[in-house]
This record gives sequence, structure tokens and C-alpha cells, in this order.
Amino acid sequence: MRITLVQGDITQQHVDAVVNAANSSLMGGGGVDGAIHRRGGPAILEECRMLRASRYGRGLPVGQAVATTAGDLPARWVIHAVGPVHSRTEDRSHLLASCYREALRVADEVGAATVALPAVSAGIYGWPVEDAARIAVATVRSARTRVAEARFVLFTPDVHAAFRRALEAAGPSDEEIAARLAAQPEERWRALFACADALTPADLEVSWRGGQELEPGVIQMPYPVYGEAVQRILGLLGELGAVVVFGWPDWVRGNPLWPDGRGLDDAPVADAARLATAIIRGERFSDGTIEQALDRGAFRAVLRRLRRWFDEERPATG
Repeated sequence: MRITLVQGDITQQHVDAVVNAANSSLMGGGGVDGAIHRRGGPAILEECRMLRASRYGRGLPVGQAVATTAGDLPARWVIHAVGPVHSRTEDRSHLLASCYREALRVADEVGAATVALPAVSAGIYGWPVEDAARIAVATVRSARTRVAEARFVLFTPDVHAAFRRALEAAGPSDEEIAARLAAQPEERWRALFACADALTPADLEVSWRGGQELEPGVIQMPYPVYGEAVQRILGLLGELGAVVVFGWPDWVRGNPLWPDGRGLDDAPVADAARLATAIIRGERFSDGTIEQALDRGAFRAVLRRLRRWFDEERPATG
């Protein structure tokens, strides 16, 4: 999925779906919500009333999304997502992230390939713009979706600048990661897959050392010890550029690929690189992150996805 940024009016975007920063009532409001209802006309409100009369008698819950017609907008659907009001005493970031994940899920349901998104909760709901941008970009970047373009449409220069900084901090795009992988020498790929093919169940076993008292009152922290074959594969993943620089803790948070890699076979190859990054960097303190990846299948899922990309999807060279 390609993520783009535009400074402008979200009601003027020629896309398949426009995401509305709605309130729970679905009856319109101020800001983006009011602009979408005014420009889209009464057809949007009519479908919102029907939703209130059927599925959402108490209103659309915070963090959820639902689609209606786009009325007179240059789009096919409006996806209404209810963002949380910012709180200084309660962490509601999971609800803000859920708005974007649910909006993209609904976009997949209706078949939208291009989606315009606002800065949810960053207006009257008081969410600090820098944090709102970080959560939005990280969530959209990590979402499992068939949407081809997610276009953030930001109304003011300061919000646009905050999203640009967040996008830069989030690291390379899917396309950039795939190009980085494709540029690696074929010999390295073959060495990686030769190691993977030679793995035995014994190679995947992990032993723990440490834990003994070194001196009175001083206990050595336990640490995992991985087999030579696993260490070799981790090294080759790094050499191949699969360990990419990006905000992996944000990517991991709420990501369905973590920690077992289920569904990676159908994900972009860039997600195999990101998952490898999260596995390797998560082991910084020898806490058994790689053991978890071995035990739950993420290690093999990464290798399997990279192998299929190499055999079937890698651009021809030379």
C-alpha cells in the first residue's frame, strides 16, 4: 500500500472512499464531519439515520467504522470512524489506532482501492497533533489491507508537516523495502535458503543459561542460547537488508503478524522484512524474543515469505 500526504480539502478528493472523523451520533457535526455532510448532501445523513434506526441505536462506538454512500462527493463511499477525545489521565491510543484499522477494514469490505483519511481526533477532540500523526501513520503502515493508496488529507500546513515528519520516521515504504531486497546479490539469497532448507528440529531448540548466583546477592540474568544454524540465518537476514530501519515498536503494537506471523504468506514481502526486524531487535536484551518466534512459527513464516518472493515475485535482473 502506498501512503501519500496532501494538504487540502478532503471533500474534494477523487477517491473510492473518504473517511469521515465522525461523532457517535452519525448525525453530522463540526470540522471534517460537518464539511463532509454539507458537501455530500442529504443522502449521507439519510443513510446515517437508517444505521441509527437499525444497527447503531446507541450510536457508533468509539474506535469503530461504518460505510454509507458518499452522496454528492467525488467518491463512492464515506467511511464514518469515531475517534476518541484525548485524555491526559487515560491512554486511549488504542482507540485512535482502531479508527484507522477499522476504516481500512471497511474499505476492504466495500472494495475501495483508494482512501482519503483525515487527522482523526486532532481537531476539536484535542489530540496532540504530533502524537496523532505518529499513531495514524504507524497504524495505516502496519494494516493488513487490499487498499492500494491511503491518502492523508490534512487541512493546515502545521498538521501536514506533522504527518510528513511521522511518515519519514516510520521508515521506508513497501516499495522501497522490496527494491532494497531486490538489489541484494543472488548468492546471499541462495545462502539463506540453503541454511533454511538444512534446518532440523534440533536446530530450533533453545537452551537457557545463567540464573546462577555469581556472588552473594548477585544473580546472573538468564539468557537464551540459539543454535549455530539459527544464528547464521539471522546474520544473513541482516546482510540481505531485511533488517530495515523503521519504528518497529509501533509496527508491532496491535499488528496481527506479531508474534506468530500468521497471514504473512499473503502480505507484502516488506512485512517479512519488518517482522524480521522486530524479531531481531526485540532480542536486544536476550529476553527470548527469537525463541518465541521459533516456537510460534514467525521465524519460519519470514523465511517462507522471502522464499516465495525470491522464486515468484522478485524483479528480473540483468
